[in-house]
Amino acid sequence: MEKLMHPGRFVFWCFLLFMCGFAVSPVYSRDSSPPRRIVSLAPHITEIVFKLGAGDHLVGRTDFCNYPAAAASIESVGGYLNIDFEKIVRLQPDLVLQFPNAENRRKLESLGFRVAGISNETVADILNGIRETGKLLGRSQRAEEIVNGIQDTLRQIENNFAHQSESLPALLVVGREPGSLKGLYVAGKNTYLSELLRYCGVRNAFDDVPMKYFSLSTESLFQHQIDLIFEFHPGWKLTPGCLVKEKDVWQIVPHLNAVKRGNIFIFSERFYLIPGPRIARMALEFSRIVRKIRREQTRK
Repeated sequence: MEKLMHPGRFVFWCFLLFMCGFAVSPVYSRDSSPPRRIVSLAPHITEIVFKLGAGDHLVGRTDFCNYPAAAASIESVGGYLNIDFEKIVRLQPDLVLQFPNAENRRKLESLGFRVAGISNETVADILNGIRETGKLLGRSQRAEEIVNGIQDTLRQIENNFAHQSESLPALLVVGREPGSLKGLYVAGKNTYLSELLRYCGVRNAFDDVPMKYFSLSTESLFQHQIDLIFEFHPGWKLTPGCLVKEKDVWQIVPHLNAVKRGNIFIFSERFYLIPGPRIARMALEFSRIVRKIRREQTRK
């Protein structure tokens, strides 16, 4: 019997398929005026458009664009892997914003649409994406205000941890089978999650691996010291009992400091895997957790 993929993992895998390492793609257009009809093909882009105050210009979004709540009233043009190009044609947008994806861009441009790709793999990508979107929508000043606010928060967090002599090694899990460590999939050092934690005095325990996201065997955990485990599973229904059970699966690697000390943190909120304007909120939550752990270490 085939195993059904957990909904949270499915969303994440679709998300990764589109995060394929391209740089921000150029805009192709004979008309540089601010668009009045926009289609967004990614959740982080939908958030940016609303944050810029241009949500009323969105006429299309994906099935996964559910934040802010007002996005639900906008017509969907499908999911990551099943974009309804005919519906986009009917919507007649002035601008289509997407993850950098060469195949989709060629298709959309062949239909006569103005297209721009907005990447979000790193913190720099996210900030540049906000600026780029602001420029495209004629809202550069607002974009700069958003970027400055994020940067101020990150600088403040970094300053708060600047006195720490050693970084805490952490494992960043972005996928595994519920109730098991099978299918362990982790984020590497050159990702926004790793970068946000770096501001908090935390380093990626697998910073020697050049890949952004990669599979990990349970055996490889015995070769690393890990003080913290952060797990990100959007869509998991974590009741108190389920949370205990999911943390207990780590008992098969009892030598890890994170397991010995109970420093395992599981996030089921979807926004943690939607790197966009809310990265400052993520960083603040990470800093709260790390401060608490540092205080506990000091007492000991």
